[in-house]
Amino acid sequence: MNGAFAIGNELVFNTAVRREYLKLPKDLAALARSFRIELPPRLQRDAAILAFAIECADRLLDGIREGARRAAFGAAVVSELRGEVSFNPDVTLELAGRLAALREVAERNAVHPQFCAIVRELLSNSERMRTTRDCARFVSCAVTEGRLMVEMLLLILAQVSTPRFDSFMRQLSEPANLIDKLRDARADFRRGEISLKPTLCFRMRLMYELLKRVVALIRGSNARLLAWGFRALVAELVWFRFSGAHSR
Repeated sequence: MNGAFAIGNELVFNTAVRREYLKLPKDLAALARSFRIELPPRLQRDAAILAFAIECADRLLDGIREGARRAAFGAAVVSELRGEVSFNPDVTLELAGRLAALREVAERNAVHPQFCAIVRELLSNSERMRTTRDCARFVSCAVTEGRLMVEMLLLILAQVSTPRFDSFMRQLSEPANLIDKLRDARADFRRGEISLKPTLCFRMRLMYELLKRVVALIRGSNARLLAWGFRALVAELVWFRFSGAHSR
């Protein structure tokens, strides 16, 4: 599968884009319709640019083993998003293009300062989650990561969004990111991307935190949202089983 990002008017494709990020723009449009919100093509494109920029930065960050080098990479990412010149060798042409496209989205939507602040916090939170050996702190970081990414999305969608949709998305961000961490924990630990060993106790704690939030989400959802959520959950569990079988 290929993911697209914009440099000027050109579309550039990269087969390394992770599968779950490729699904996000389509899933977002379907979810918005459940709240009777029709996302215009421009906002769908803006949401896709955000998703692919986050994916690219995260993918490159995962490949950096040294803490000091990750810190330098994070500073360069923020500089690029601000429109400043950075000379960090870990910032690839792909990432530079994605950040330039994201900067244009943020400036056009008058949320550029907020984006820069959230990206800084995302990078700091990522380092805490990467290095912690405490399960409770890992869960807290995973929940925070989901919230921060959704806040960036809601800034983009502010002109068409509703308070009910915003509230649902903030609630959804927590279990969505927890299932992502649960699915990837074994492979992430093997590659050195997290320090916390995915023991049975760790996985049970993540499952408990996930289910607790799913139950709270279900209580406030209508039939259409439940149907959408059931389909999404089944898809995630199928992918969880498939990816788990191939990561052993």
